Amino acid sequence: MADRLAEVVRKIERAGGSEAVHDLARKVDEEARDIRRWARGTTLPGHVLVALLDELPRHYADFLIGGTSLRLVERDGAETACAVRAMAATATFAAGVARRLEDGEFCHRDDAESKDEARETITMLQSYVGE
Repeated sequence: MADRLAEVVRKIERAGGSEAVHDLARKVDEEARDIRRWARGTTLPGHVLVALLDELPRHYADFLIGGTSLRLVERDGAETACAVRAMAATATFAAGVARRLEDGEFCHRDDAESKDEARETITMLQSYVGE
């Protein structure tokens, strides 16, 4: 779990800087240094895991618990996935891959960005089919 949390923290920092981790820490009523400590392997308290899963974007939350037998279930019906949203997510993913291939190369950065987008797309598709 620590490796996955470290990856999520790294992605949050890459997307929004170190202040994004501080924002997340405030949302879960913890300190950013503690989140980083848990990402390095210190035992993560269960109540913090639950709070993180509630505050993280869905694709990060899915990634965080991906190595476990846990599953997230959408409780809010306000934004129910539908076929059109699933199609849009898939098309956006395909367009992103095509954009990265425009220069004729697909480097490790392109691969990492594509994997992040794929996680978001997979989350949307899983939501659509109810898994």
